[in-house]
Amino acid sequence: MTRGTGSAGWGRGRVGRRLRRGLPRALAATAALALLSAVAARPASTQEFDLLIRGGMVLDGSGSPAFRADVGIVGDEIAAMGSLTNATARRVIDAAGMMVSPGFIDMHSHADRSLVSEERGPREARNLVLQGITTVVVGPDGRNPAWPLEDEIAAYEGLGTALNVVPMVGHGTVRSEVMGADYERPATEDEIRRMAELVREGMEAGAWGLGAGPEYRPGRFSTTEELIALARVVADYDGFYYAHQRSQSPLPLWQTPSILAETDPPPTWPRGWRLTATDGMKETIRIGREAGIRVVGSHIKAKGPTMWGHSAVDVRLIEQARSEGVQVYLDQYPYETFGGGATGVLPPWAYAPPHTDRTGGTDDPRWGRLLEGADTKANLRANLADPAMLRILQQDVQHILDLQGGADRHIVVLAPRNPELVGKTLAEVAAERGQSVFEALVDFALTADPDLRGGVRFRPVAGHREDVDRYMRQEYTATATDGGVVPDPGPGRHPRYYGTYPRKIAHYVRERGVITLPFMVRSSTGLPAQITGLTDRGYIRTGQKADLVVFDYERVQDRATIMDPGAEPEGMEFVMVNGVLTVDGGRATGALPGVVLRKGGAPVS
Repeated sequence: MTRGTGSAGWGRGRVGRRLRRGLPRALAATAALALLSAVAARPASTQEFDLLIRGGMVLDGSGSPAFRADVGIVGDEIAAMGSLTNATARRVIDAAGMMVSPGFIDMHSHADRSLVSEERGPREARNLVLQGITTVVVGPDGRNPAWPLEDEIAAYEGLGTALNVVPMVGHGTVRSEVMGADYERPATEDEIRRMAELVREGMEAGAWGLGAGPEYRPGRFSTTEELIALARVVADYDGFYYAHQRSQSPLPLWQTPSILAETDPPPTWPRGWRLTATDGMKETIRIGREAGIRVVGSHIKAKGPTMWGHSAVDVRLIEQARSEGVQVYLDQYPYETFGGGATGVLPPWAYAPPHTDRTGGTDDPRWGRLLEGADTKANLRANLADPAMLRILQQDVQHILDLQGGADRHIVVLAPRNPELVGKTLAEVAAERGQSVFEALVDFALTADPDLRGGVRFRPVAGHREDVDRYMRQEYTATATDGGVVPDPGPGRHPRYYGTYPRKIAHYVRERGVITLPFMVRSSTGLPAQITGLTDRGYIRTGQKADLVVFDYERVQDRATIMDPGAEPEGMEFVMVNGVLTVDGGRATGALPGVVLRKGGAPVS
């Protein structure tokens, strides 16, 4: 035997001295491993579980490769892992040939408004639990379903939910509480101070951070300084900030070229007028840097051909900021189509009298009041007959088409008077009719059913695969649905409401290999737990809460599509929330084991 490697010569020379110095730590580590093995291999009389998942391949949420292990559950916790051959349980799930992962944590969920419902059906969240979702981060885009936050929490707790809920303070909510209807301006110092008091009240009640929507009303009239001031309150509690950013497009969603040209700068905009997606990301990073807080650019995307490839710019900005110590993250739903429901193309002022003021934007609430009961077809004809308005409409329609992917990526999903058009693209329909795209849109609107202004509705596909892939590959990108509870999705509903997590497994892991399965699971479990600050969920470890998913990797398939958005996924066999099955054998159980996860509610010293 070579000297220094066998038992006879172990202690000789410099190698031996180094080994002897490291021996106490090595022995301690070996002892710890032996103790863990002993715990996992206790006699059967001491290994009795409420539920035992046997023989599965465990993906623990860390991004590490899968390993074979049994998982024993007592009450709402994981009590043991390893080889539990002699264990007994009231229920045993044979997971041989399947994967076992932590429950998925949805980083951007609109389920809150359904989970506060008095009806049981919405609180069962069938379309979400069937995807493997066990926890939702709510308060997206800066909105709370109830305020003060204690009232929202009481609504979840009063009747129960199928999902765990991570409550947030909505920036738009507190801005409305303080400023009321007079919000189309920067807040005063006193108003920001009062907002900060409400944010602190929400954090004391158990919120985990601040959700914002500075591309939406009322948040889009805020300054970055206002957001930083409120984020600093959240930082006192080690919370985080996540936002539908101020722009993810060539222009903000509410803006079109004709608005841009109307006034420069407009009196209601505090930071200048023309914004791009780069400005939105830079603002998020600045908030993280100056408030000293974790920040998330939520449901990240690059919208429309003009923006395709912009993911490379975002990644470069984020990586530079992270190298400087700013904690920047993203979340994303895995689709090239964006927007929750079906959409039109003609802007609202197409249906208003010519030269109606447009500076309030496409989201101006007065459009609803102005157009209700109006003869919109007569107004449209008048606009088309006015050369100045015709030029404005053509310019704005071209911008909206590009923002939404182009005419060849607008799929007709609703056409009550022309059902034969459903499934075709706008470009195809226009070509078949011998019309320009603009002419086809006008024709639809002028012959429309009175109940459907515009005549048809589209599902636009505005994203590019390259951008979806690039965002997804980043180690700081978490998974989200940007969806809510939808028992009966209508035409044009986004397929993410039913398919997000199965699609990420089936399409991006198994079929295309964009990411690995351990990477996918981490992005949906351990990473969102890290971002939010959850310490007892997101991983499969002893002592963690028993939020688990058992799925058949080869069978997992999202079935929800643009034309059939409510098709339920396959292959997600068992889903457990706090030790209770919400999906059993691929079927939703209707159980309501979810809890509100309250943060500590005290400032971090």
